[in-house]
Amino acid sequence: MLKKIGLVTIFFLLFSVVAYAEDINDLIFQASDLHYQGKLKEAKALFEKVIRLDPNNEFALNQLGLLSAKQEDFARAYNYFSKVVAISKDNTFARIWLGVLLLKDNKIKEATSQFEEVLKLDPYNANAYYFLGVVYAVEHNLKQSILYLRKAQEVGSDDPETHYRLALAFLGLDMVYNAELELKKALELNPKYVKALNELGWVYYNRGEVDRAIETWDKSLKINAKNNEARYNLAKVYNELALKFYQEKNFKKAGFYWQKTLTYEPRNKSALYYLGKIEKK
Repeated sequence: MLKKIGLVTIFFLLFSVVAYAEDINDLIFQASDLHYQGKLKEAKALFEKVIRLDPNNEFALNQLGLLSAKQEDFARAYNYFSKVVAISKDNTFARIWLGVLLLKDNKIKEATSQFEEVLKLDPYNANAYYFLGVVYAVEHNLKQSILYLRKAQEVGSDDPETHYRLALAFLGLDMVYNAELELKKALELNPKYVKALNELGWVYYNRGEVDRAIETWDKSLKINAKNNEARYNLAKVYNELALKFYQEKNFKKAGFYWQKTLTYEPRNKSALYYLGKIEKK
C-alpha cells in the first residue's frame, strides 16, 4: 500500500512539474506573440506573470527590460537587465542592453566595460564591436572607431547603420571617397535610408555637384515628408544660389531661387528680406 501511494505521489509530482513548465512556456509564447504584434502593454503583463511564477527566468526578464526601454522607462529597463546579469554573468543580450542604456546616459566608461565584457564572452559579437565603434566615434577617436565598425561588419553586422557610422568616421578623417562608398552601401541595403541620403547630398554638394545634391535631398524628402534635415539642406542651397545670382545682378534668377527657399523654409529671413528688395526694384 505504501509503495502504491508512493508511485501515485511521484506520478502526481511529475505531472505537476510538466504542467507547470507547459504553463510558463505557453505564457512566454503568448507574450512573445503580443510583443511581435506591437501590443507592448499586454505583452508586459504576461511576462510579469511569468516572473511571478519563475523569478529567475532570464528570457522573461530580458523581454521586460526590452519592453520597458521601448516604453522609455529606462530606469526600470536597466534594473531588469541588471537582474539578468546578476543571475547569469554570461548573458550577452542583457550586457549589450546595459551598455546601450549607459551610453544613453553618457556613462562612456561603464558602457565600454559592458561591451568589452561581451567580447570576452563572445569574440564574434557584432553588436559589441558596433557599439564600441560608436563609443570611439563619440570620443572623436575616429581611427579606432573605423577599426571596430569594420570588425562588426566582418563578424556579421552588414547593415545600413554600420555603413552609415563608418561613413561619418571617414568624413571626420577627410576620407571622402571611402565615406561615399559606405553611404552607397548603406543605400544598397536600404534605398529609403534618409540619413545616408542626406549625408550623400553633402558629399555631392561639397564636390561642386549641386544639381546632384539637390536631386538626392529631393529624393530623401519624398521618402519622408517630415525629414527636416533634407528640407533645411534644400533651403540652404537654394538661398546660396539666390545670393550668387543677386550679386551677379541677375535678379530674376535670384528671385526664383529665393521663392524655392521659401518652399522649404517659409520663414527664411534672408529670402524674405531680399525678395522685398527685388520687388522694390
